[in-house]
Amino acid sequence: MGFLEIYAEELATFGDQIALLFSPAVILALLGGTAFGLIVGILPGLSVTMAMTLLLTFVFRVPFEIGWALLISVYVGGIFAGGITAIMINIPGTPGAICTCVDGFPLAKQGKSRETVGLVTLSSGAGEIIAAIIMFILIPVAATLALLLGDWELALVCLIGIVLAGAIAGDNPIKGWLVGIMGLVIAMVGLEPIYAYPRFAYSPELYYGISFIPVLLGIFGLSEVFLVLKDKIPYTLPGKPERAIFMWNEFKRKKKDIVRAALIGMGVGLIPGTGESVAPWVSYTFAQRSSKTPEEFGKGSKEGVLAAEVANNATSGGALIPTMVLGIPGSGPTAIMLAALLIYGFRPGPMLIIDTPGILILTVMMFLTAALFMVLVTFLFSKQLISVLSLKRDLLMPIIVVFCILGAWAANYTMFDVYLTLAFGVIGCVLRLRGFALAPLVLGVLVGGLFDQYLRRALLTYDADIFVMLSRPIGLFLIAFMVFLLYSSFKMKKVAKEKEKEKLKDLEIIAGELDGHSND
Repeated sequence: MGFLEIYAEELATFGDQIALLFSPAVILALLGGTAFGLIVGILPGLSVTMAMTLLLTFVFRVPFEIGWALLISVYVGGIFAGGITAIMINIPGTPGAICTCVDGFPLAKQGKSRETVGLVTLSSGAGEIIAAIIMFILIPVAATLALLLGDWELALVCLIGIVLAGAIAGDNPIKGWLVGIMGLVIAMVGLEPIYAYPRFAYSPELYYGISFIPVLLGIFGLSEVFLVLKDKIPYTLPGKPERAIFMWNEFKRKKKDIVRAALIGMGVGLIPGTGESVAPWVSYTFAQRSSKTPEEFGKGSKEGVLAAEVANNATSGGALIPTMVLGIPGSGPTAIMLAALLIYGFRPGPMLIIDTPGILILTVMMFLTAALFMVLVTFLFSKQLISVLSLKRDLLMPIIVVFCILGAWAANYTMFDVYLTLAFGVIGCVLRLRGFALAPLVLGVLVGGLFDQYLRRALLTYDADIFVMLSRPIGLFLIAFMVFLLYSSFKMKKVAKEKEKEKLKDLEIIAGELDGHSND
């Protein structure tokens, strides 16, 4: 069956799927799932994957369209909500929201939390909608692109993510890369994935490795608490907590940036395991390089927030493509969706959309509806969200500590993860006081296990012959891209320093002229 025939069959079921979508039970499932996903994404320590896993016990008791709607809406709401906490309290609710912290929190400290939350809501909705449309267009053919990437290429993609994060997340790229390498080393703790040989396992608990949840909660959550405790007078976010401001005119002017970020998120999301963590950084890099004010990135740039959030939300559509067409989950949440398809008796693979006409268009319409509900719910309750997250730091921080400790314990139900969270809180506080960016460290932990696994498998596949690995065309392209990133990172920092020097000279000239006038 050709691609055109598949599209024709899907469109032929459009009327039936619309009727199914707008049935009261499905609409209620989409609305309730979106609200539940928002709550899960906002609470530190609760992951979207965890929430969807809990729903699995309920999903197989209801019809497919209701269970599928619940999972999709929780996925959409949870991925989006992580950006709100990243902006308001500098704690990403999801791994993909780490990049949002870079510019989102500085904007909130400038008194622009309402505008930033509004921008994140619109950009997240746009990312989901664009990704859903592209998913329908490309799903029969785009999944084959992922098959071109072997273990060696996937390892390079992980490494590119570290390079991007290190280069962008701070004023000094070398510091960023150092903490990124630190994250890779932390990810190596435990039994290695091929021969189960213990590495850095100095206690029985370390044999299982270090989960990313204690690292995330400690590095971003408790370190923020420790820094607030250091100040005699805790800072407060300026501005009165009100409903989010949706600046439609500014949003419309960014059409090209939105489409570019969505395409990046969709494309990188195709790569199993790494898409959600790497895509926001790739999009952020492109936005910074094409911006007229690149010096604002990292200090409070709305362009940076928009690029990160659109790409972050667009990865959901990209990650679902290999899940449905190849049976290879592109992320943790899509692994749960793969399990749900199997529970309902579907067989994910190339024959899924052929044997089950209408499943693709129903999935796309559910993503679109969930994105609209996400914008609607956030608009209606944004004042309450902003008010809670704008509480005085001396009131909010104890609550954050409780949620961080509970979230760390809930990861594996062990006190060892709680101790790890406290330890990484101290490490994060020290690193921030020394001027190190934290995002590359967490990204290193997230992709470090995958990098280790892909690299080891590639070495075994090619008998550790580096020349054979380097001769692969896609691998060569990725290496050249990484070298380009390294070169351009240093060049951009040099240009930024020269601009700062010019500004200082201009200020000195103006100050001298003012002194001269005052003497006259």
